[in-house]
Order: sequence, then structure tokens, then C-alpha cells
Amino acid sequence: MGNALRNDYYISPDEYLTGEELSVDKHEYLNGVVYMMAGASAGHDRITMNISRHLGNQFSGKPCEAFSADTRVHVRTETAEFYYYPDVTVDCTGRANDSRYSESPRVIFEVLSPATERVDRGEKLQNYQRLASLEAYVLVDQARVAVTVYRKTAAGWESELLLEKGDVLALGCIECQLPLTAIYERTGL
Repeated sequence: MGNALRNDYYISPDEYLTGEELSVDKHEYLNGVVYMMAGASAGHDRITMNISRHLGNQFSGKPCEAFSADTRVHVRTETAEFYYYPDVTVDCTGRANDSRYSESPRVIFEVLSPATERVDRGEKLQNYQRLASLEAYVLVDQARVAVTVYRKTAAGWESELLLEKGDVLALGCIECQLPLTAIYERTGL
């Protein structure tokens, strides 16, 4: 990391991880700068829980697991490090009970809000796509029925937009399907 990225507020990844273990609040780490995360709305939580529950039911007896927004994902590039808290992380590595973060997620879900949408569609999309293990990145709009899925293919990353409540989000990489009716259950959308 060059000195140009350092300032009076820079902390190392180890300092961040130590502080995060002691903190009541959650923070994301963006290459030396720490940002506190805001709380979520009831609609946001419903969508997150719906995704986790429906994935968890499909994972019974399989190696993949769905982890909540309390699980960090670590992204390391040649020049930077990031720790994010996705809304749902699918990890198939059999993470140890005491692991502090996932470095090999297969699928990541972010539920969009007006405050996070720009970052989720921009910076996080670019950084998550750098993860060799990642096969799908799913953005779920909490204000309307709209799911965008980015899938890794042999030709690169391709996107698909699902807008109908009758649509089904197919995630062949983890052998799961999520009907949008299940994702948006109890939201009134």
C-alpha cells in the first residue's frame, strides 16, 4: 500500500479485526478506512431472512451454508484490502466455527437501500468479482420486485434482471432456486 492511501485515520487490517471483535457496532473496512454500518429496515431484514431460510432449507445435507450479515467477506487485491458484511453469504468450504470471515464465498447477496445501492452496484460489484471463488453476486431491491444477478461465465460476468414475482432465481452453481415470491414473502411487494 502506498503512502498516498494513508492518512491520519488509516488503520491496518489487523487493527480493524481486533477492534471489530470488541465493537458493539459493525464496521466495513475499505483499505485502511473504517465505516460504521447503519441499521436495516424491517423490509430489508425480511428479505435477508427469507433468502437465508430458503437457501438453508435447500442446503440440508450439502456442503454449502448460508451465513447472515454478521459474516464478513475478505477481499484482497494486489494493492488493497477490504472487509464487507454482505447481507447473505454462501460459503461451501466448511468454515471453522471460530473463523472470523469468509475468503471463498460462492454467492453473495446484497439487499439494496437508497443509502447503499451506489456502493453495492459499483465498488462492491467490482471488488467481489475479483474473488476467484465467487460464482454469483445477487442484488435484491427492497423497494420493488427487482433482482439483478451477476453470474461468472467462461466469457466473463453476465447479468440478468428478474422483475416478475413469478420469476425464479436459478443458482446452478450452488444447486438452488429461489422464487421471487419466496424472496419477497411478507414484504407487501
